[in-house]
Amino acid sequence: MKLHSLAFALTAVLISNNCIAVGEIKESSWLIGTWTLCEDPDNSPKDSLQFNQDGSGLLIRAKGNVEFLHKYTAEQVHLLANANGRAIPIEFAVSADHDKLLLHSDKTGNTSTYVRTDSKLVKQCTLK
Repeated sequence: MKLHSLAFALTAVLISNNCIAVGEIKESSWLIGTWTLCEDPDNSPKDSLQFNQDGSGLLIRAKGNVEFLHKYTAEQVHLLANANGRAIPIEFAVSADHDKLLLHSDKTGNTSTYVRTDSKLVKQCTLK
């Protein structure tokens, strides 16, 4: 599936989930930039998430990068990743201070944490 097909799929998801208002997007600019995996009880390989203003993004990892599309609110970030032509939905919870993205694993019950690479919180990360 090409990125433009993912855009169509994400548009359908946005419409079906009652798309956020334009005013919320400006208030939620806290997301734009690069976030790094900081804490991971499941010991996954370290990666980073690059969120772009236009709703696109990139999962940056040693095994190769993965494009994604995103939408966000104050409480959640929704990704639609292009994994070898398949659209994979991923949902993050957002901390109250908007300084952490939390990824819960239904499989293990654990929660991984991402922080902005320009945040003071990076110094506290256990993954280096």
